[in-house]
Amino acid sequence: MLPLLRTTFVTLLFCHVTHVVAQVVVTGQVIDERTNEALPFVHVSLSGSQQGVLADSEGRFALRVPALPAMVSVSYVGYPTVEVEVATAQPVIVRMRSLSRDLREAVVRPGVNPAHRIMEAVYRNRKQNDGLNAGSFRYKSYAKTIFTIEADSTLISDSTRTTAFDTSQQEILDFTSQQHILIIESATERSFRPPNGDHEEVLAMRVSGFEDPGLLALAATTRTFSIYEPLIPLGEKSYMSPVGAGTASSYLFVLEDTLYQDVDTVFVITYRPRTGKNFDGLAGTLWVNSDGYALQNVIAGPVDRGDGQGVKVQQVHRKVNGTWFPVQLNTTYFFDGISLDGFHPIGIGRVQLRDIETGIDVSRKEVRGAELDLDPMALKRDEAYWRSLRTDSLTAKDLKTYHVIDSLSKAENLGKTLKGLDALLTGRIPWGPVDIELKRLISANAYEDVRLGVGLSTNDRVSRVARAGGWFGYGFGDGGWKYGGDLRIKPMPSRALELRGYYANDLVESAGIAYRGPRSLLLNDDIRLLYLDRMDRVERIGGEVHFRIGSALKAWVGTASELRINDLGYRYVQPRAENVQQYISDFRSGEVSVDLRYAFREQVAQLPDRQVNLGTKWPILHISSATGIAGLWGGEQQWWRISAMTEKTFRTRRLGTPSVRIMAGMADADAPYPFLFNIRGTRGKAFWVNTPYAFETMVPGEFLADRFVAVHYRHSFGRLLLKTRKWQPIPSILSSAGVGALGHPENHSGYDFHSMEKGFFESGVEVLFKNDLSALGVGVYYRYGDYALPDAADNLYLKLTIGIGL
Repeated sequence: MLPLLRTTFVTLLFCHVTHVVAQVVVTGQVIDERTNEALPFVHVSLSGSQQGVLADSEGRFALRVPALPAMVSVSYVGYPTVEVEVATAQPVIVRMRSLSRDLREAVVRPGVNPAHRIMEAVYRNRKQNDGLNAGSFRYKSYAKTIFTIEADSTLISDSTRTTAFDTSQQEILDFTSQQHILIIESATERSFRPPNGDHEEVLAMRVSGFEDPGLLALAATTRTFSIYEPLIPLGEKSYMSPVGAGTASSYLFVLEDTLYQDVDTVFVITYRPRTGKNFDGLAGTLWVNSDGYALQNVIAGPVDRGDGQGVKVQQVHRKVNGTWFPVQLNTTYFFDGISLDGFHPIGIGRVQLRDIETGIDVSRKEVRGAELDLDPMALKRDEAYWRSLRTDSLTAKDLKTYHVIDSLSKAENLGKTLKGLDALLTGRIPWGPVDIELKRLISANAYEDVRLGVGLSTNDRVSRVARAGGWFGYGFGDGGWKYGGDLRIKPMPSRALELRGYYANDLVESAGIAYRGPRSLLLNDDIRLLYLDRMDRVERIGGEVHFRIGSALKAWVGTASELRINDLGYRYVQPRAENVQQYISDFRSGEVSVDLRYAFREQVAQLPDRQVNLGTKWPILHISSATGIAGLWGGEQQWWRISAMTEKTFRTRRLGTPSVRIMAGMADADAPYPFLFNIRGTRGKAFWVNTPYAFETMVPGEFLADRFVAVHYRHSFGRLLLKTRKWQPIPSILSSAGVGALGHPENHSGYDFHSMEKGFFESGVEVLFKNDLSALGVGVYYRYGDYALPDAADNLYLKLTIGIGL
């Protein structure tokens, strides 16, 4: 029996090997005939057979055939099937011509459309098939991104158009036919531990033309969206995922093809928003594998590229240790808003994941610290190191790009330009060993009218550890000079630990609130400062330490000596004896302050010279507290106050973008006016621009409180209600409410104000007309409740609305 079994086994093995050896592997690439762009995930099979293979995201395939010559069938959504005779083992190029067809709304009776049943199964199995959220994992990656001209492929094949080019257009075409504009390579290692332990280290980074890529290092991250999530973030917007409960009512799904791959069936389903459904949706193609109804390949992109830019994403998923996991991530960036003699820049990114491990034990230590960390050696890797990472060698265009752009960078000092742009985004312009602080050049408010000034601080060319600065300014409205300076010391430049000493002779908002944390140079919230008309002169000298506690909490602890002087007629009434009162307009304090900023699960990138906040989807909490201690630094006032603010923007699938900000505060009821709370009102007399998260119909300084709560709600509908080609209307509704109390109004003289015990209410409607990256519109606001004005017309207020980068 044993010899018979042995003989049978050897015979079967010989037959199998003979069959395999007899087969020939046909390799090649499938491209679009007109654009020469690779067609991803094309089905390639032997003619007459349903069994075949899917090409990769670059259109490359490898198909086994019994012998040559062989007839190969190639099919793809939106293209007629092509049959090609392959006579040799040399790689073949298969060109497919797209169909010119209008995808009209399909009429499908409920329960009949087979694509719906498949998508429902995809949704039911989403948790087990979502490798990015199914458990812990670890992988390494290599990425290459090139930036070129969109016409590089579309116009070269059209000789009738290229012959009509002028000189500059022909130069652009010649340039991009030989090289790219820019090339970026990176390699990372990422570890993830549920629910939020995430750490990615940049092992290598290379950007043509730049020895130090600065903030470009942030582009090295391989974090991507999961198509199974309800909302898909692409760029600055979020889109409704096609995978979800009831998405068939919003998306049109069409089963375009059924393919056979080994023992599995692959369903090819196209999707796009249904006609008449107005929401931020995607369009693309899904390849659903019958093995667990998992998404094997994904193509997704916004339906509307009306913002002057767009993005298209491809994901390739494979089973790794029994878990479906992305193994390749491709992204194409469109910059339609930028035109170079009729050409548009385009970015093409390719990320390959390897050494993928799923369902493993990832320790807490492995994911501790910043979510993205740049290895100090990442910018110094040699060519041998890079060759070990690449799955394919660099093309001739890639190599020429490095050579030409590196040479151009040295000649034109592009590295210095990038550092200048980096500084500009943080509000500074480098000028040799010093930086010019943009915020000091010009400012405006109702008290000073216009202030002009200069602020300078040393930069990294002097020292990475210490930075000294000084500034001065002149206000034309009050006719006063302001000046000051500071010294900042960072013992570890890359860490969030900073010591600061400062002196300032300046103005501050009387009873105002300010919170610490990162701020943008162009921030709509700062428009409120233009309305300020009650300000105090301040001479202040102090010191503070800034540090981070864990990954979520930042703290500023300081002490200062301060003299405040009011020149507008305010007097603090302080009883001294029976029927004796003292009126005080200047206040000397010795102060201790603690400011906190808590951002739960906020992602942080650790660069060689700084930490960069990458945001969080959770509410951010700000706390500001201070107390004046009599006798400290010669202080004469005893007071305390604490305030808090939290804010959150919500992303919804169909209802737009609601956001809310809540502010509250408590203070010593016996404190002078500057140490209480001036409720934020922005109804001006000579300025009519909206101020998000303030009371639009409340006059500045109209209400004073030692305890208060204010809630501001805004709901932007984006382009859900109406879409147009040019200026896109973006309607919003908003409501604000506040309530407060003032324990001793009799202690304050010289200012007109009210307390807010009865509650202040207002609502309004805004319409922004957006074009590319800016927006302009109008807002109408109405004041109502117990503090409504006697004349109804006075409760109605009209303002200009401005949006930046919406």
